[in-house]
This record gives sequence, C-alpha cells and structure tokens, in this order.
Amino acid sequence: MSTVAISPQKVPALNLSGRLPELDGIRGIAIGMVLIAHHFDVVSRPGSRLAYALVPLRLDWTGVDLFFVLSGFLIGGILLDARESSNYFRVFYTRRFFRIVPIYAVLLVSAGFVKYLADAGIIKGYGEILVGRLPWWYFATFLQNIGMSIHNVWGMFPLGVTWSLAVEEQFYLTLPLLIRFLDRRALLRFMLFAIAGAPLLRAFFFHNDPTNVFPWYTLMPCRADSLLLGVLGAIMIREPRCRGWLLDHRRLSSLVLGFFLAGVALLGWRSPTHDEHLMATAGLTWMALTYLAFLLYALLYRDSWISHCLRWKWLCGLGVIAYGTYLFHEFFLGMFFRRVPWLFSWHDIGVSFFALAAAILFCWLSWVYFEKPLVKIGHRTTYQFGNQAPSAAGSTAPAEVSGP
Repeated sequence: MSTVAISPQKVPALNLSGRLPELDGIRGIAIGMVLIAHHFDVVSRPGSRLAYALVPLRLDWTGVDLFFVLSGFLIGGILLDARESSNYFRVFYTRRFFRIVPIYAVLLVSAGFVKYLADAGIIKGYGEILVGRLPWWYFATFLQNIGMSIHNVWGMFPLGVTWSLAVEEQFYLTLPLLIRFLDRRALLRFMLFAIAGAPLLRAFFFHNDPTNVFPWYTLMPCRADSLLLGVLGAIMIREPRCRGWLLDHRRLSSLVLGFFLAGVALLGWRSPTHDEHLMATAGLTWMALTYLAFLLYALLYRDSWISHCLRWKWLCGLGVIAYGTYLFHEFFLGMFFRRVPWLFSWHDIGVSFFALAAAILFCWLSWVYFEKPLVKIGHRTTYQFGNQAPSAAGSTAPAEVSGP
C-alpha cells in the first residue's frame, strides 16, 4: 500500500503549548502502575491464587521508568525551547523549586514527626517500617539514592520511594548545562554515549556485588538511558523532518511499537524483577525504548485509540496529582499497616484499598489547595528572549508537573 510523503515544508505543526491531556494520561498510567505494584503485588504466598491472578502485572513496578522517560521528554523539551533565553537557569530552577520542594518538605516533616512519636513511645507498633534508617541529611540534600547504595538499605519505609526523586533532581542539575553549552551535534553524541553506557554500567555494578541492588537500580548514571531517551524524543518531535517521516510511516510506527511490546512480554516471562541479570542490564533499556515509542505514538497519532484512552478524564485526573501521590502513597500504607504491607489475607487487601483511597483524597486536596497555587507562583517567572517572543512549549504549565 503506497503512502503520500509529507514534505518538510508541509509537516503539520505540533502544538506543545497548553495542557496536552495525553501527557496527563501517560502520567496517570505511570502512577497507576506504581500504586498497583506497591499496594497489591506484595503477596505473601507466591503460589497462591492471588499471586497467579497478579501475573499479568509482573512489570507494573516499571511505572517509575515510564516516569523517567516522560520527565526527560517534558523537561528536555522545556530546556530545548528556552535554550537561548537570557534567564534560562533562573526561571528553570525557580519553577522546579516551587514544584518539587514544598510538598517534599511536607513528606519529610510528616515522616520525622512519626519517627519522633515512635521514639518517644507515644505511638507503638511502627518499629518495622522505621528500621533501616538513613541519616536525614541524605534526604534533605536529595542524595538518598547514593546513601542507599553505600549502606545497602532503603531507609525508613515511608521514604524509600524518594530514591527516584533524587535521580530526577540530579538529572535537573546536569541536563540544563548540557543543553545550554553543547551544540545539537555534541548533545546528541553525548546522549547516545550515555544511553548506551547505562546498561553497561548497570552490568558492572550487578557483577561487582549482586547482593547490593541499589547501585544499578538507584544511581542516576545507571538510569540515564530512560531519562535521556525521553530527551531524545523531545528532540525528535521538534524536528520537522523527523516528525514528518514518522507521520508518513504510521504503519511502520505501529509495527515498531508492537515489536517493543512483544519484547516486554518476553521480559515479563523470563526476567520480571529488577534484580535479575537480563532486566537489570538490557531489560531496563528495552522498557525505556518501549515507553518512548508509546509516548511518541500517542502524541503523533492523536486520532488513534491509544490517544483516545489517554484522554479519559479519570486517568488525566490521576496524572495531575501523580507527584504528590507518588510521594505519599507509601506513607499512608505504612500508617495503616504499621508494617511492610505484605498481603496475607483479603482483609489486608481491604486495608490496602482504604489506604490508597485516603492517599488519593489527601493528594487531591494537596494539589488543589497547596501544590497548584505554588506552581502558579513559580510560573510568574517567564523566559526572556530579548526581542524574540518566548517559545510556547518553553513556558507551558503541564510540562512543569513533575514525575517521581
């Protein structure tokens, strides 16, 4: 079947300004995967009926990798569009501060308060989720992923998920420098080198000490493939020739996405956990490539059933509160269970559902009355381009909504 080629001059413009519901939907899928993994996959009896019922969800823990790809795509797009602005660093870090730090500080204060009450004997029964503590300065400086790798421990249960936030913060410190000071060719060379090097670095740490999962799983250079593949997607979708070629080869794009999904199915069968060799090395890169293909397909072919599903209001609503939900869902789990939330019975599943509902309600209220007003304060600063108007995509609010 022949296709009509689209010349670069006639490539339809992709409007990246405003709020793209597909991106909120992708964010909703990512947080949904994380919530399912942490609330309902921790089954106490691997051979039970419940365990078999959850087999199709074996890779839901990779929701954090979808967050990384999406974050690279959004943050990379912002920085690429604002590269020539005179207040490039000030605006970027001001917006990042108001989006990331205040609600994160609320989590740290809340966890510290629970620790104080438990240590003082005012509340009892929380000892199990407060073991394996890391010094607080790791969390205050966004270095907990490094502390986890050094001490081979997650830290207290309510704060364990924040390793990925540390990865993103360290990414935010390096990517603006790369985009600002490297030309397009040098930037692409560096990105391809880092993407190819990440699985090799994971393999090194894996074979050096297989008993310590943290270096290959939580250190930022080891996750650079997911983050930088997202940035690569941002470059591709902004390049008219590349975007035109993809629009002209929709069927091929569908086949490529199907090919990646087939590989994901194989990974789910042969290497479903992050501490197995195949997944820890090439598998994580394959997952990131799959998520990038999925993201590009959803944005380029907005008449597809994939894009239609991503625009479901409930899914977009979950995506809007994803950051706060990611931060607080294990805090609520710990408070309700008073232990690591293994699912021993249907009663435990009910408790997990109740903890999830409480977390979502709390995070929705937090978004409406706390986080969203702060995001608006951050967006009072805008990129300045001298006599040129700022790029629309460089000043959009949706791209400033963070991942984990």
